[in-house]
Amino acid sequence: MSDTPDRDDVVRERARNFRDAFGGSNLSMYQGIPIFAAPGLHELAAQRLVAAVPPDAGTHVLELGAGGGAMSQRLTDLGYAVTASDLFIERFQPRGRVPFYTLDLNREFAAGLPQQFDALIALELVEHLENPHHFLRQCFAALRPGGTAVISTPNLANPVSQAMFVRSGVFQWFRDEDYREQGHISPIAPVVLQRCWSEAGFALQWEGSVSNAWRRVRKLRTAGTFALASLLALASGTPRALRGEVYLAVLRKPGG
Repeated sequence: MSDTPDRDDVVRERARNFRDAFGGSNLSMYQGIPIFAAPGLHELAAQRLVAAVPPDAGTHVLELGAGGGAMSQRLTDLGYAVTASDLFIERFQPRGRVPFYTLDLNREFAAGLPQQFDALIALELVEHLENPHHFLRQCFAALRPGGTAVISTPNLANPVSQAMFVRSGVFQWFRDEDYREQGHISPIAPVVLQRCWSEAGFALQWEGSVSNAWRRVRKLRTAGTFALASLLALASGTPRALRGEVYLAVLRKPGG
């Protein structure tokens, strides 16, 4: 009999890590709900969604990979009609206040939704999935014509991530621990993600980045990585606005 863990068992163990806040890690909160995202990401994503689709009780927003529900609660507080989804409901705290659908985002999930949405938000999610092309096609199908998608992923184009890859062959947030504990299985450079959404039919409305990519370098205690990242930052042709720890894009489905 194989000793290889069953895929569902691995996924459930990762879900437990999130539910238990990774053994008491120091996490930011929104309305008492842990935020499993880089500093400032939820705030910026909400700001960009408001700029693209002003809040209204008749504006239906889908959050994919809602986790504990911090972003769903934030968007509800802003005045959107929010629907949340994730693979497991156990860690979702706004139960009873926000409708929730259990979805496997590696599958044909758009068909399992009750309607098409005016907007969707998928933060720190695509790196957990097996096929970004498939995911963006499903996001496109989940939106009404003219709908907006807000999507983020760890930014492989920042100089710290590039320095880590040069020194160890592993990008920032894609170490063995990140794979095992958080399920970061798919490192996706911004240019690759751009190809995925373009082929799915989306048009780019805005792109940027958030969080200080250097914030964990001292914790890693790697002077060589810090020095190399500093040199790469000087030589980089990537605009400064796109050198943050997390890449964020606002996309639009044509029509409407």
